[in-house]
Amino acid sequence: MAGTKVSLKLVVDKRKQRLLFAQADKEFVDFLFSIFNLPVGTVTRLLKEEDMVGCLPSLYKSIENMSDACFRPERNKDFLLKPRVVIPGLKVVPPLLPNVDELFKCRKKSNSICNNSGCSAYRTHEIECKQESYICSHCIDFMDSTSKEAGYVKGMVSYMVMDDLEVKPMSTNSGITLLREFNVKAAGDIVEKVVDLGMCEGLKLLKASLQSKTVLTDVFLPTDGDL
Repeated sequence: MAGTKVSLKLVVDKRKQRLLFAQADKEFVDFLFSIFNLPVGTVTRLLKEEDMVGCLPSLYKSIENMSDACFRPERNKDFLLKPRVVIPGLKVVPPLLPNVDELFKCRKKSNSICNNSGCSAYRTHEIECKQESYICSHCIDFMDSTSKEAGYVKGMVSYMVMDDLEVKPMSTNSGITLLREFNVKAAGDIVEKVVDLGMCEGLKLLKASLQSKTVLTDVFLPTDGDL
């Protein structure tokens, strides 16, 4: 999965040198929506070397540098610095962010996470993959997955993603309406640019989403005027 790439089609007004919208499939939208599952500690860890603004990198560093003796015995630094991401099922989103540990729901605990007697069903340590399902090492039961289709949104549908990451279902009428709103005069002014996303682009999108209202332009479009 390390080589996973997600494609995104950018629709650009070449004459005015601006992004109109992006056409995306389920995989990209699932990735965007998964940002809301990320704990603050995970976001800070991923971006602290990326010139993240604000004081969170300093706070993160202070926890890293603090002696283990200052922490309660039932807790440790990783509880704060490397929190697990709680997700509802297997392979929820494309792995476009590095080193994000996933925590799955267990059927035996109904709507809660299986952490009885300190056991948590972590993908990388305490569960094993059998027949495309994860098994909890404590409950010896399958992790709950409510749908055969992983992720958050339905497949077989294209989505329109705006520069500020507003997402809506794509349709012919919505595309035409948007072109009118942007006052696009001629079809020849429109160019399409397909970009591929890996972990590098995933980190850039995460960072830009916290700092900018023109995320797709900032990450994917050149600044030299050559579209």
